[in-house]
Amino acid sequence: MPAAGSPPNAEADTPPQYQSPERSTGGLDTLRGTFQEGGALSLITENLRWAVDIAGRIKTNEDSGFTNKQFFGIDLLKVVSTEKRDIGTLIVQLYVDRDSEAPAFRETWDFKVREFHFNYHVTRRGGVNLRIGHIQIPYGLNLPPITGGTLRQFDTGPNLGHKVDWGTSINGVNPNFVYEVALTRGSGFDYKDKGDPYLVSGRIGTPNQRPFVLGASALHGKVLNFKNGNIINRTRIGIDARWQGGPIDALAQVSLGQDNSIGKPKTDIANYFLDLSWRTPADSLLLYAQGRLSMERLSASSQGAWTKKSVLTVGAQLALARHYWISADYQHELTRSGAPDVVRFELRYRFF
Repeated sequence: MPAAGSPPNAEADTPPQYQSPERSTGGLDTLRGTFQEGGALSLITENLRWAVDIAGRIKTNEDSGFTNKQFFGIDLLKVVSTEKRDIGTLIVQLYVDRDSEAPAFRETWDFKVREFHFNYHVTRRGGVNLRIGHIQIPYGLNLPPITGGTLRQFDTGPNLGHKVDWGTSINGVNPNFVYEVALTRGSGFDYKDKGDPYLVSGRIGTPNQRPFVLGASALHGKVLNFKNGNIINRTRIGIDARWQGGPIDALAQVSLGQDNSIGKPKTDIANYFLDLSWRTPADSLLLYAQGRLSMERLSASSQGAWTKKSVLTVGAQLALARHYWISADYQHELTRSGAPDVVRFELRYRFF
């Protein structure tokens, strides 16, 4: 889950620091747990926000029955500060997943580090920061992180292969633009060096607080495919945009590039993504619709036909009470590949 916190401290003679992407607010994404001030552990508990996350998820389609998944985790944000300014922000998201696959209901347990990084503020106003650890890949709509661990997801995983990765980045915020450039391992959740994977990625965009946000991204490297262990040489460039008008939120992304697996010809890739959502003022209800269009063709046949796959997803997220959320979505493929429709349900409890 993306963490949330109050704006960083600023000296009296400096303007407030621009809010960084990890400090999102509202709804299911917000960390509300705090500790009492003072005490023997005040050095640790001061400016610390937390939440305990428990969820159960069911996925069903018309071909293979259903699968169920549960996860349990802890979500922490610690702002390390002095009396004059913030030193940095620590985010810790540790989870245990349990999957049960139909029809044999084979159970698998998996420990996951979703995010685990420290963002050190090199300059007082946040113009230059150094982030190190298990970080979100800075590309497209992956920033700001507003869909961590939820049914509603953007195009990052299918497009890049990974949403988070081990590594470091230089990032900054100011009144005119935000940026982040990262060097990461290229292996995703687990740190693996098989095949010497790596990723260089970056995004620059207008401030996320504005009603209209525009960003440009690029990525190049060798990605480790976690399903088969193969290395994919991957290059992407992209443009993303976001418009917020009252309860309406519209996000779009276009991403172009190439994939080149060992022993296979180069493939041209084009991905288009659109997300339209509406939410109530108190974030008690979120409704959204997403469209994805994925296209690929052999690079050698630049005039050849594209292989296309388009998917429509509609979903909802409802806050039942202070600590409970229920979510559901329905996915339907518009192209004729024979893929079945998918329905998912999730019940989530966040204690803080």
